[in-house]
Amino acid sequence: MPTMTFITVTRLNRALRRVVRELERHGLWDERLQKVDVCLVPVGVCYGWQFYGSSGEICIPAVSWMRLHDSITGGFLSLADVLRHEYGHALADTHRGLMRSRQFREAFGALHENEDEWDYDPEYHVSEYASSCASEDFAEVFMLFLRHNGCLPRWHATPAIRAKWQFIRRLCRLVKLGARK
Repeated sequence: MPTMTFITVTRLNRALRRVVRELERHGLWDERLQKVDVCLVPVGVCYGWQFYGSSGEICIPAVSWMRLHDSITGGFLSLADVLRHEYGHALADTHRGLMRSRQFREAFGALHENEDEWDYDPEYHVSEYASSCASEDFAEVFMLFLRHNGCLPRWHATPAIRAKWQFIRRLCRLVKLGARK
């Protein structure tokens, strides 16, 4: 159970430094991603969000209905995991040409922009939330990729998830090289 329900600037900055180091380690902290602002906002329903296709900023609420709910029910999602997930969305936003690839579609089973929801299948999805749509599937796999330093946990080592993991490995190389498509 989380010990703190509220996010402070100090907690946000500590988690942000950690996630930025992880992004740097994988060659993802490029000029475009560095321009994405991370803001602490007063209140929100979810853990955080990223303004895809507009300002691009990542917002983390100091008080979140989901965080409050999870503190009561015993669920937990770390602030670093929220940032990893939202940076997955930010990476997709700042590198759209790489997301529109045949490789993305083959790995994730749909175009990144596809909003179709799937039935949750642990052979195919790393979390229930990943079955929401292709972009959430990508962000959830991306979050785990960073959390586990690029090493696929054996409990997720299914052929479908392995293909998604390989896409993200390839994405790291392409971003590091400055590729746009």
